[in-house]
Amino acid sequence: MPYWFVVALSCAFFTASCDAVSKRIMAKNDEWITGAILLSLSVLFLLPIVSRMELGPVTLELVGVLSVALPLEILGYYLFLTAIRIAPLSLTVPMLAFTPVMTILTAWVLVGEQIHWTGITGICLVTLGAYVLNGDLAAHGIMAPLKALLSNVGTRRMLAVAFVWSITSSLGKKGILLYGAIPFGFVLICGDVLIFVLICIVRHSMGLGDIAVRGELAALFLLGGLLMAAAEITHFVSLSMAPVAYMISVKRLSLVFGVLLGWIFFGEQNIRFRLIGSLVMVGGVFLLYE
Repeated sequence: MPYWFVVALSCAFFTASCDAVSKRIMAKNDEWITGAILLSLSVLFLLPIVSRMELGPVTLELVGVLSVALPLEILGYYLFLTAIRIAPLSLTVPMLAFTPVMTILTAWVLVGEQIHWTGITGICLVTLGAYVLNGDLAAHGIMAPLKALLSNVGTRRMLAVAFVWSITSSLGKKGILLYGAIPFGFVLICGDVLIFVLICIVRHSMGLGDIAVRGELAALFLLGGLLMAAAEITHFVSLSMAPVAYMISVKRLSLVFGVLLGWIFFGEQNIRFRLIGSLVMVGGVFLLYE
């Protein structure tokens, strides 16, 4: 088994595990507090690695990319946390497979990029997989699975996340070219921390967002921050070792891990359909990146 595959698969597992831990934390804390503490801890864990790297100069072009990417990242992460808090992991996380779908469709509409047959097939597979997630409802009508998917607030918010991240993924590529992969990712996370903490301070001054970090929750916060940092590191390490298409496709197995963790830790139902649906969606993502 290639070493890059093991690292990319580890990235998928760390990502899904961080999502599960975040959902558990949000039983007692809101999205802003959860995001602020997890992001802050991940920065602390990443700091020893980044401090050994030689950082390039901050250019006006880089500042321009960050000024657009940062607000979108804040919006996307907040909506993501909200989605997994109010709805099952096994139903919301697979919606992220629509991120590359939206990226391709946006490029087609805005700049006229042609879609290859593999891309069309991938889009169809992602859509089919989304239908299968609620496949048990097909007995109530052929459109019932889609209606159930679109009527769920959590899945609608995660579709919004997929759209936002389809934009930030393009901005991220630009930022990486300007500043390097890990340094740009670290600067972006630091920006996320700053905004999340400021919002938490404002909300706390208004009597909103009580913080619960004692006992088990303290351990969960530490674990979540460590998992987030590990996902960040393994993402860029595997990306440096393998073609982007292969690495991203393996990383998207986090959708499958998310379904399984939702079943194991939260007792989520209809896992057979959601597992099959997420696997079909991962297959679609592989074709989209071909």
